[in-house]
Amino acid sequence: MKSFGIIISLLLSLSAYCQLDNFIVNQEGLWSTVDVHCFPNGNNYNTYFIKFEEDTIIDGYTYKEMWRCDEEDLENWSSYGFIRENEDHQVYLKPPDYMEGLIYDFGVSPGDSVEALNVYLNSNDILRFVVTEVDSVLLLDGYRKRITLYEYINEKEEIWIEGVGSYYGILNSCNDAYGAVCGGYDALCYSENGSLVYQNEVYETCYYSVTVGLNPIKKEVDFKVYPNPAKDFITISFQNDGKREIEIWDFLGKKVIENLFFEKNILLNLQEVDNGMYFIKILDNENYYPSYNLIVD
Repeated sequence: MKSFGIIISLLLSLSAYCQLDNFIVNQEGLWSTVDVHCFPNGNNYNTYFIKFEEDTIIDGYTYKEMWRCDEEDLENWSSYGFIRENEDHQVYLKPPDYMEGLIYDFGVSPGDSVEALNVYLNSNDILRFVVTEVDSVLLLDGYRKRITLYEYINEKEEIWIEGVGSYYGILNSCNDAYGAVCGGYDALCYSENGSLVYQNEVYETCYYSVTVGLNPIKKEVDFKVYPNPAKDFITISFQNDGKREIEIWDFLGKKVIENLFFEKNILLNLQEVDNGMYFIKILDNENYYPSYNLIVD
């Protein structure tokens, strides 16, 4: 009986090891991502799905072919490049006829450095992250490995989750550190073998068709800005504390201020900002804040 118990234990251990053979690149996964575009009358939201299939040999490496579908019924798929994961759980993304770039490294420990290049978002700029924490997060099927990184040049945080990938979407690792004038991506859902493993709690569904309006998804929250017109300083006041990124843009599309805050009353220094018209953009993961016009004189 004791030998039988040891055998069962070994089989269970082997099963767990096989389940974690790949942290990201598997043929059982289906990922959905929402693509957010900014327009004068509100944001535009649409969804695409990603899956990996068929082994392909390129330059001696074994890749899975990536497929993309923009339809909820998952009928029409188009080839979208290649992805591979090596034995150290480093994940490389490769567009057709172009070089590959490292987008994930699930073998890291706290304090390690990671050089990432997402060639789908930026074809040249390598981002240098430091791993600040490795822990686990509870998903719908149990706990999964989570890695938190920080990119010091652009002062941006990045989080990777086993299976799910980045919070910006499976193929959008490093998106926030590369930056964008307006819009971006959010991971919506991840399922394995048809079972839902992760759903972004900010959104109500795993698919959004093209939707235009004053943010139909996130809850709109008021805030106050004073004085306006402003000279050297403004105060931005919220209803409560929370993690928020505040950006100030001029009307030519240039970002003049970008900072991360946690308190509900924020004093913002405008002494280095030229006189003129600006708009304030506020980002967080739970609420929608409408753009606010600001005059600096």
